[in-house]
Amino acid sequence: MEEIAEERSYSRLEWFFYIIFIPLLFTLVLSAIIAQMFGYNVVGILAKELNKVPVIEKLIPDAAVERSPSEKEETKTDKKDAKVTDLETRLAVKEREVNELKKKAERENQLQQQTQSQQVATKATQEQIDIEKQKQIKNLAKVYTSMSAGKAAPIMEKMSPEEAGQLLLVMKPEERSAIMAKMDPKTAADLTLLLKETSLTDSNDPGALQQRLLDLKYNASIRELAASISSMQPTNAANLIEKLFASDERKAVLVLLQMEAGQRGQILSELAKDKNRATLAAKISQKLLTN
Repeated sequence: MEEIAEERSYSRLEWFFYIIFIPLLFTLVLSAIIAQMFGYNVVGILAKELNKVPVIEKLIPDAAVERSPSEKEETKTDKKDAKVTDLETRLAVKEREVNELKKKAERENQLQQQTQSQQVATKATQEQIDIEKQKQIKNLAKVYTSMSAGKAAPIMEKMSPEEAGQLLLVMKPEERSAIMAKMDPKTAADLTLLLKETSLTDSNDPGALQQRLLDLKYNASIRELAASISSMQPTNAANLIEKLFASDERKAVLVLLQMEAGQRGQILSELAKDKNRATLAAKISQKLLTN
């Protein structure tokens, strides 16, 4: 028995679903896949758009919203540009620092050169002054050598030892001897010692003569002080040596060295009698042994 199949009719909804929606959905999905394959971030765009929907945004995490390759590339470029800008800024800062250091070094170099130039100029000026002074001394010495020794000696005796010594130094030995022979013996002796010691250093250096004169004056004061203390009673002499040692140890020791051994022993014995000054006596004795 032949059965006749009746065609089933579709409703409008079914017709829309099967005829329009499914083919359209298939086409969209296929197009999205093809676009994704060609580098378009279709999934990211779709997730971004769906993330804006109030209810669906809770179902799609923010991590799923990816940027497109072009956006990623732009971000990388921006980062590189920012890094390059930062490096350029740092380089500019370093260049400024280097330039400042160069300028500072140049200023210091200029200052050093100026200082050296001033020192050279000062030295040259001082040398010229010394030369002129030596010329004046020689010219003045010629004036006294042109006189008789008997007239020149009294005049030079009234000069300071430094001035007289400078004049005698530039004279010839026979002229110097003739004038000093007419001088007071003590003055002549002091000048002889002064000239002897100075000639061993530099006869053209007035400073050497002046320093030697100061040494002679110091030694003369030592001898005079030693002679004065030697004439005192041991008790008074010990008191004076104690005070002198407290103010100038070197001078006190030199004074004691100028005395005779017996006088020196009496002063030290006087100091040692007092327990409070026994240590001082021992200290002075030790220094006397080392001089």
